[in-house]
Amino acid sequence: MTNQSNPGDIRTKSRKVVTAVIAFILVAVIFASTAFAQIISNYKVEIMVDNNKYTITTNETEPIEILSQANIALNDTDKLDISSFEAGKGGTIKVDRLNDIHVEFSGIINTYSVYGDTVKDALNEIGFNTKNVSLNCALTDNITNDMVVKYNSSASSSITADGVTYEYPIVSGTVQNIVNAAGIVLGDDDYTSPSLDSSIKDGTNVKVNRVTYKEVTKTESVDYKTVEKENSKAYEGIETVVTKGKKGSANVTYQVKYVNGKKSTQKVINTDIIKNAKNEVVKVGVKETKGAEVTSNGVTRKNGYKVGQTITGRYTHYCACGKCGTGTGKTASGRKVYNGMKNPYYIACNWLPMGSIVNIDGTNYTVVDRGGSGLSRQGRVDIFTPQGHKACFKYGTGKCTLTIMRLGW
Repeated sequence: MTNQSNPGDIRTKSRKVVTAVIAFILVAVIFASTAFAQIISNYKVEIMVDNNKYTITTNETEPIEILSQANIALNDTDKLDISSFEAGKGGTIKVDRLNDIHVEFSGIINTYSVYGDTVKDALNEIGFNTKNVSLNCALTDNITNDMVVKYNSSASSSITADGVTYEYPIVSGTVQNIVNAAGIVLGDDDYTSPSLDSSIKDGTNVKVNRVTYKEVTKTESVDYKTVEKENSKAYEGIETVVTKGKKGSANVTYQVKYVNGKKSTQKVINTDIIKNAKNEVVKVGVKETKGAEVTSNGVTRKNGYKVGQTITGRYTHYCACGKCGTGTGKTASGRKVYNGMKNPYYIACNWLPMGSIVNIDGTNYTVVDRGGSGLSRQGRVDIFTPQGHKACFKYGTGKCTLTIMRLGW
């Protein structure tokens, strides 16, 4: 006969086993939690605040909760130093509070907010020198709110801002230290001389430069442009105005920079054209020449003649010999000439100013000399010939076309 188990009995036994396991786990969790809580509650924490020291036994792990348990309220400006605190083990939680101290120096009292615990800490915090100073208290004294510190020191630096100079016993660090000590707020574009990162020493004077801007609009003329066009019929150096330029006008807006109320620089930020300028059109000669180099002197008209004017004339030749002149080689302009010299491209005439340059059939000559009455006629010129008297006869006389390239003095 075979024994057979009832399926219902197996399910019942399984439920009992599972229930027993769950019960065991719950007991273990409760035990562990209770044991952990018991371990946490056994540590002590030291709290330092307002120059006082407290010890509290707690099972909290967060510094804020521990302070709350000790009935210590925190202000918005308080700082916590938990560098010596370890949750669950103990240590120190330090509350640094902002205190106002009033420092009297050189007849002026300034108020500073500091976190320092002692007078020395506070003075170092605001950048004051703590060596060889005279105080109404000890450097080791604890700071209290609204404490008055009378400070005397022979070493100092100064800062000038908004027309007022302040003196401070700051002889080390950077310019930023004295700016902070003076409570001076710099605008976005304000700057100091020397710069904020510059070192300071006894006797340093710092200047705060206030920068402001103002927009100024002026109506101004607008220059015209000159458009050059080649003229193949005119010699190089000859320019003829075809269309005269005319200036336009515009409303020009400047951003003007002021430093300490004085104008420094300005830049154009907007231009509104009122009237467009009219370009000047100039024809420029490109026909090649030789001889004297033409440089403009700004004179375009003189004695009834103008630059670019073409005249039909007649030429003769002369040299530096006694037959052609005095034989001294000295011209009316004072320039020396002599036979055999490199051709200077000189002419004599009485009807153009000294220093004028004329182009004679493609060659430029400078007027440096005067001559007989015949050279007073318009178009009459005498060309200096350094090759000598025979060359003068060889080249002879003849008709020519003269173009005034420059008018002299």
